[in-house]
Amino acid sequence: MDLEVLERSDRHLRILFKNVPYPILNALRRVIMAEVPTMAVDEVIFVDNTSAIYDEILAHRVGLIPLKSDEALEKYLPPEICLKCEQPEVPPELKELCSRCFVHLTLDVRSDEGVVTVYSRDLKSDDPDVVPVSDKIPIAVLGPNQRIAFEARARLGRGKEHIKWSPVTVAATTYVAKVIIDKEACTLCGECVKVCPERILKIEDKELKVIDEMKCSLCRQCVKVCKNEAIKINHYEDKYVLLFETTGALKPERVLNEGLKILLNKIDKFQKSLKAEGVIK
Repeated sequence: MDLEVLERSDRHLRILFKNVPYPILNALRRVIMAEVPTMAVDEVIFVDNTSAIYDEILAHRVGLIPLKSDEALEKYLPPEICLKCEQPEVPPELKELCSRCFVHLTLDVRSDEGVVTVYSRDLKSDDPDVVPVSDKIPIAVLGPNQRIAFEARARLGRGKEHIKWSPVTVAATTYVAKVIIDKEACTLCGECVKVCPERILKIEDKELKVIDEMKCSLCRQCVKVCKNEAIKINHYEDKYVLLFETTGALKPERVLNEGLKILLNKIDKFQKSLKAEGVIK
């Protein structure tokens, strides 16, 4: 197996994998989207809300604000345990554990005169490691003499429970294009060069050349305009690209690492189940 990091930033990761089965990469993608935990607001108790927005809408907006979660993964308990702490009567044996489940946030903004915009920076957290990833996310607009005040409780959760807990905004596995040019059939008319949206084709030294195959989006516009059928677009059977963009709650490298750990743990449990049933030794 070989891999190459094609793009890397604070919130984006794009990796080329060679000789890795596509289903494995797709399984990793699904785990990243649905099972890597992050922090998000789960409950909101309103003290006052005289704005034009209903309590339910405000609570929904606050829940969708990404919270920094790198440190939270180490400090707080997983959602499988903390969900039990949301029962009307918490079992005595869980009370101590439940103290390691939640982060409390408060917000209290009043507009005495004029119009005031309430931003994510107005949220005050009792844990400095769990705060909004950006302080510029608008929550609501207050008119004169309006107020929003509430207490919120955040916990770890997974994307399969609600999208607000997913660590990524985009996660995809894509094929790598294979551009085949029949030099004998090509008349160098240049129509394919004109229609290519990614500008990966050019005519140089009386020859049609591919500049960068990796940029090909498999749109096949060049194939459609080539009257002589001199171009064919296929894809490699042993090359795939995994790309994802995070919400900012976790760093891309952390998302990938946590996803791999969860996937390997699932495979290990599956193997143990098969052994327990005598299917394998």
